[in-house]
Amino acid sequence: MSFEIVQLNKEIFSGSRVEIPAFDPQKGFVVMSEIKEAAIAEFAKTATDFVGINANIDGVQTYLVAKSGADNGDTSFEITEGKYAKFVTQAKERTAIDGFIGQSYGEVMQSDTVTVAGTFNLEDLREADFTIYIPIMDK
Repeated sequence: MSFEIVQLNKEIFSGSRVEIPAFDPQKGFVVMSEIKEAAIAEFAKTATDFVGINANIDGVQTYLVAKSGADNGDTSFEITEGKYAKFVTQAKERTAIDGFIGQSYGEVMQSDTVTVAGTFNLEDLREADFTIYIPIMDK
């Protein structure tokens, strides 16, 4: 698995959020994936008009289904300007996507040149393939 290092500009997203339980290795990604799927189904008008943001918001691990801009829901989140590891997959099934996200973090943490630099990630579902951006910094 490889990734591309890209520069993202600061951007504000807003939408609807749900709490995500802590990962339970006994259950795998199933519970988290079901919660994300339900949140997406409730918020998104089409399969490509939103992003998902995994972040700690107000001390709660959260999944924010959002659109670009500040007026799309009850919760806003700012993606900071900086370097991001960009991973792309053609997976469509949510559990497979969440597994891909976990593998992506493992890839960044094993890198000789960069490390994770934030407590959030951006799932960009506006593109044809699933794209995840993880904030990084040089080691």
